[in-house]
Amino acid sequence: MKTFFTSFFFSFDVIFFKFKFEFFNMPELPEVETIRIALSNKLLKCKILKVFLKSKKLRFLIPYNIKKVEKSYIKKINRKGKYLIFEINSGSKLLMHLGMTGFFKIQNKYIIEKHDHLIFKFEDFFLTYNDVRRFGFIKYYSDNEYLKSKHIIKLGEDPLLTNFNEKYIIEKIKRKNQNIKNFIMNQENIAGLGNIYCSEILFDSNISPLRNANKIKMKEITKLVISTKKILTKAIKFGGTSLKDFKNPDGKLGYFKNRLKVYDRENQSCYKCKDKGSIKKIYISGRSTFFCNNCQK
Repeated sequence: MKTFFTSFFFSFDVIFFKFKFEFFNMPELPEVETIRIALSNKLLKCKILKVFLKSKKLRFLIPYNIKKVEKSYIKKINRKGKYLIFEINSGSKLLMHLGMTGFFKIQNKYIIEKHDHLIFKFEDFFLTYNDVRRFGFIKYYSDNEYLKSKHIIKLGEDPLLTNFNEKYIIEKIKRKNQNIKNFIMNQENIAGLGNIYCSEILFDSNISPLRNANKIKMKEITKLVISTKKILTKAIKFGGTSLKDFKNPDGKLGYFKNRLKVYDRENQSCYKCKDKGSIKKIYISGRSTFFCNNCQK
């Protein structure tokens, strides 16, 4: 299964960064955080002169009242799990999800591209949202009502925050009669994890993805919390799981793909036990899962 890829393109007349994702892998927390950081570095305190709706057809129709952000500026860009939240100085909010193939591009001069949906014109550049499969969405909220939306209200704790700890996992895991892979991938338990990082985190924790969640011991929960924060932090440092042509805004290469220990390594040797062919691929709830048959119990 292909991983999604993220790439930056630079030219003399266009500063163009582009995050693009393959169909089968929705961007997870590290990729969305990488996007948040890149957008924050460029957009904050910049005035939105005009909003153009090129195509409203996403998972939900882009609301026409999104044009209310015109003549305002972006005060802050937050993230909750896989969601981006643009805070506008007027108090309004834009809630965004990239779906499978959504990406942003910044251009000094707008160059039309197929599947462009929304264009923000700033004084010196354009920000465009492009989405081939149209699974992403952008919603406008006049205030903090987005916190009560069906997208946000049931989300579990963000694993990079201090509230994500052993106590939190213990409370969530009680009476959960499901395997640990499905537990940590459930957005109502932990916000932001997907196929790639669930496999990597469980490998780092030495926990089999097939283990029943409510049978996980206390010391294993501690390790799970530590591994989750460690893997995600490293992935963000390297710009997420991307191909080698990806460049950070400073021009340096950055990718986490070459640091994956189990994901997409079926029948290869384990980096821990060194056993040849011990990395196995199985399907849990229809999703590919990779693990070491020796190290993970």
